[in-house]
Amino acid sequence: MIYWILSAFLGLMVWMNVPPHDQAGQQLQERILSQRAAQTVSYINEINDWRYKNPSRTDGVIPDSSLGWSSVRDLHNVLQAGRVYVWQPDSPGLMSAILAQTRQSALVGRVVARRLIDSTGNDMQVTVPASIANGSLVYLN
Repeated sequence: MIYWILSAFLGLMVWMNVPPHDQAGQQLQERILSQRAAQTVSYINEINDWRYKNPSRTDGVIPDSSLGWSSVRDLHNVLQAGRVYVWQPDSPGLMSAILAQTRQSALVGRVVARRLIDSTGNDMQVTVPASIANGSLVYLN
């Protein structure tokens, strides 16, 4: 009898210390991040096409309506000195998803104190426009 009680007690301890494994939830989160990364890349491609047609424009925000693009929540752009910054709030796993989508592009970074920091923590030697919030994820072009 004591062995049954001990077994039940040990089983309960193991069960309480093992985190639940929500494979379906994890797969859904990965699909959402992958979709967001694909949207980001498509957005920068639309902006590059627009810039090809409008080479004289080197500063300001490009309205999504002029891109023929339906707006995606929290995805923004700004042109400064001929460079395009596409940014969005960062979320866990988003940088990895964008890096996977872009085949490890060196143009993806996170804003820290108005500087762009790459995925390995190195300063990319780029100061971002003041309109981009600290902690944002940036795709630079």
